Amino acid sequence: MSNSLLQSWLRLPDGERHDLNGTCSIGRSPDNSLQLAHQEVSRRHAIIQAQGEREFWLVDLGSANGTHVNGRRISQSVRLHNSDIIRIAGIDLEFCTEILSALHSAGKQAMASTMIHIRQAHCWLMVADIIGSTRMAQEMSTSQFPRMTGQWFKSCREIIENCGGHMSKYLGDGYFCYWDDTPDSAIQVRQAVARLYEDQLKASPPFRVVLHFGAAALGTVPTMNELNLHGPEVNFVFRVEKVAATLKQTVLFTEAAVAQMHAGDEVAPVGECAVDGFSNKHKFYTLAG
Repeated sequence: MSNSLLQSWLRLPDGERHDLNGTCSIGRSPDNSLQLAHQEVSRRHAIIQAQGEREFWLVDLGSANGTHVNGRRISQSVRLHNSDIIRIAGIDLEFCTEILSALHSAGKQAMASTMIHIRQAHCWLMVADIIGSTRMAQEMSTSQFPRMTGQWFKSCREIIENCGGHMSKYLGDGYFCYWDDTPDSAIQVRQAVARLYEDQLKASPPFRVVLHFGAAALGTVPTMNELNLHGPEVNFVFRVEKVAATLKQTVLFTEAAVAQMHAGDEVAPVGECAVDGFSNKHKFYTLAG
């Protein structure tokens, strides 16, 4: 265990402190973690997502007036750093971090709840990312592109959560999510894939989805209230996303995912390919028809 603790919070305009102990939703609606009662703030404006042990990422949810960090409107998820100024409808929120020594009286109490609890489990692992985001950012207006990407993040998050999944990480122009292996998870994953495929048909923005099933180490830091996934199978699904791009497939399943879904009649093979960093070739599938 480390001998120091990194605490994070938002400093509000009135000087008050809003502690970040996990994912924080920001918006005009009172059901947000942090309510900003201003007419130019969207009901669900943005999310600060806790990722890993000590990272917080900011995601705009397609708000009309945008979210700015240090004076620049964000169009993708961005990692926050100490003293970053988040501006929403003219309201400045300062992101702050502080290293609290375990020798400090307050630190001793906090450190008692920061041990990482790790369990091994089989999970459904999904990676999705926007196709051609760099080109679209150059071709679209400075307000149109971030609103489109923000609405995509919001839509995908709602689909994943409504289908029983958990958003784990935002990755610039994409995200990583997972489902625990439960009696209902195969059905939930099928529903999520179907709804994401419906969104793909709209082609705004175009994006790809990769699905795998495998073992992962799930670590929890109680003060963060978020799970962090690690292990070779997690690394594998990220590498498979590169395979999907090479094969020009917008939906790609690994053999393990197809077997676990019992979806042999609903998919079509796209061939065997090597995966960087992993031995042997691997079979991949896409939606049939």
